[in-house]
Amino acid sequence: MGMKTIFSIDQSYLYFNFKCMTLMGLWNPYEIGVKYWLYQIYTMWMIGVIHIMRTMSTFSRSLTADTPLFFIQESSIFAAEIADIIKCIAFIYHRVQISELSNLFNWEKHMLSGEELKNRRNQVLRDSLFASKTFTIVIMISGIQYFAFYFYSALMQSDHQVERLPMGSIPMKYLIVSTKFWPVFIVDYLSATALGVIALSQDAFLMGVMINIAAQLKILNLRLEYRQASHKSNDNYSSNHPNLGTHFDCVVRIHDKPATLEPNDELIICIKFHQQIMRMLKLFKSIYSIVLLPQIFISLSMTVLQLQLILGEHQKSTDTLIASVFLFGVVVQLLAFCWGGNFILMESEKTSYSIYASHWYSEDRVFRNNLKIFLGAVRNPLTVTAGGLIGLTAETFKNILSKGYSVAAVLKNFN
Repeated sequence: MGMKTIFSIDQSYLYFNFKCMTLMGLWNPYEIGVKYWLYQIYTMWMIGVIHIMRTMSTFSRSLTADTPLFFIQESSIFAAEIADIIKCIAFIYHRVQISELSNLFNWEKHMLSGEELKNRRNQVLRDSLFASKTFTIVIMISGIQYFAFYFYSALMQSDHQVERLPMGSIPMKYLIVSTKFWPVFIVDYLSATALGVIALSQDAFLMGVMINIAAQLKILNLRLEYRQASHKSNDNYSSNHPNLGTHFDCVVRIHDKPATLEPNDELIICIKFHQQIMRMLKLFKSIYSIVLLPQIFISLSMTVLQLQLILGEHQKSTDTLIASVFLFGVVVQLLAFCWGGNFILMESEKTSYSIYASHWYSEDRVFRNNLKIFLGAVRNPLTVTAGGLIGLTAETFKNILSKGYSVAAVLKNFN
């Protein structure tokens, strides 16, 4: 038999993302004391020195670029770094709201759940946790891969001269304490990779939040459909879904019988649950909606620039490879926003169908009147937008890629 891992009732579903952010200097896990202040110094070093100073150096390198290819490469990195600084500032500034958002996910753990509903809920949460972790690992590996190729190219072009490395530009060059090439090169590579991982951990956090909001909507839909499912035999589900793997603590009913809660009481719980999900989404938008608007336009511009390098003639294979890896990172980053927003949209659209599947026609007038009010609240699907202008959906993802390719193709014909 497999081992069962217990996920406590007070543990955040975003704990893995918070651990990554802590490692990168963005989330201080300490409240008071010496460790708190030491971590604050670490944060200032990672953000003030590694992030902001490297961004300034990238801007300097783009201004002094001697070839169009070098200008496009450095300009793309600079644009990405500006977007990442904006997200970092938003994350640090809204620490209280982010902590509140994390705690809101624990609200549903305190709702009464029958044994079968608990098992179905556990499966939804296992899937969301796995998806969030997998995405975080994949996007960080893609960033590390890019900087490996980027610094290989920088090594080939440096002629082993410190001043020709990325770190050799103003103001980063003032931090160089050695004139030996290889120590400076290693420090340069590690600091640039750390900057990339800081940025990508932000995108992974955004994706993790949206995946978990979608999971909350799916649990809500399961609760609404539960009365329909309770009319059927549960033996097949129990045999095909053994209660192994991660177990997510929640308040469980002593007896899994429909009579434990009156239908109207169950409906009121679902209405309150939906209000909590709306609160989560509103809080998420207040933190990131404006921040994501420049990110979308920067992603479009970077897509155009990298496609120009890939489609351009007489390019070196190394340059084409670096542009391809960078474009892959841009696409994955954009996917984080649009795919997560699309999950929320799809699950919220299913809520109306779940209400219809709740055997409302066999209940009394009070239940049906409450259901009408609830149906009015869920009529419009939930959407995540960038600045209230651009919906983060699969359609937006497709449009950005297609428009980026079209613009790149037009510019290639002009050249």
